Amino acid sequence: DFVPPAQEIDVTYETGWNLVGLPLDVSNPNYISLFPDAIEETLYGYQPNGYVQGDSLFHGNGYWLRFSDENTTTISGSVLDDLQISLAEGWNLISGITTSIAVNNILDPSELIIPGTVYGFDNGYLEAETIEPGYGYWLRSSGEGEITLSSSSQTTARMVTAQEPENENTLKFGNQTLYFGNNIEVENVLSYSLPPKPPTGAKDIRFSGDTKLCATDECVIEMVNDEQLITIGCDINDGESWEIIPVIASGTGWSEAISLSGLDQFIVDSEVEQWILRKSKSTIPNIFALYPAYPNPFNPVTTLRYNLPEDAKVTLTVCDLMGREVTQLVNTPQEPGFKSVQWDATDSFGKPVSAGVYLYQIQA
Repeated sequence: DFVPPAQEIDVTYETGWNLVGLPLDVSNPNYISLFPDAIEETLYGYQPNGYVQGDSLFHGNGYWLRFSDENTTTISGSVLDDLQISLAEGWNLISGITTSIAVNNILDPSELIIPGTVYGFDNGYLEAETIEPGYGYWLRSSGEGEITLSSSSQTTARMVTAQEPENENTLKFGNQTLYFGNNIEVENVLSYSLPPKPPTGAKDIRFSGDTKLCATDECVIEMVNDEQLITIGCDINDGESWEIIPVIASGTGWSEAISLSGLDQFIVDSEVEQWILRKSKSTIPNIFALYPAYPNPFNPVTTLRYNLPEDAKVTLTVCDLMGREVTQLVNTPQEPGFKSVQWDATDSFGKPVSAGVYLYQIQA
């Protein structure tokens, strides 16, 4: 009898939760045999009613698996060139074959795959362009049916990846991007839906309703993160003004709205799991105001926010408790608006300052 040659595939994983799959025909599909460093009893597959714990991997299925440290494992077995996968309507957790397959090369004769809904996971969900061997992927289907992954398949005419919406604003957390704005128009809203939330301990950010798209002037953001503070990047269209405010004040007392105008990133407290993102009524504040530093205490960066109701020459200085100037964060004429600046605990020469209490003063 002919015995196919053995194949080896290296699968790299990160600390925490990972999506994994079985890319070869192996003699022992037990998860500890395949991933010796995995945390025991953390293998979870998915069925339409939720996650299901297991101990072995099967071809075509994707799985959550948790690791205490990042590393690489080598899987040995026989080549898997073709794979037919049965899909249920809604979200499916799948895996691929021995070779990398472009998402647009998946054979989908019934056009079940909703464009833009093939996701991998790397510290957050991200849209996948390829199905890589050894990893798991989410896929949303418009109905029941079958798809085929084949090493010999050619590019199809149908594009399964999605384009970014036009006229969008964005929030970015890790590899995840949220799109918002009340001028957004899209062909298929389901193309921007997100898979089920990952297990507890994984990073995730989304709009309520399990989507990465909000086309109204007020939306609810749901965040999950195992770190105390979350840094989020933002990009707001010129002429638009948005703010974010916690649904419930955190244990640190954070309850004020954060204006996103003029910011390229901001920091929020992970104790607050729901935030309201809304269009601001005005881009210009009514009164001058200086807000408490947040976070405080901090390491390594804190944000100092202030409101400027009119044109002014602004100077914002950090001093030590003796009143000696440590650094000047702002020294320039500014137009009115909701302003902020970050301090990274360095002095005017860029050297880190010693731990302790510091004062900041603004003149306008």
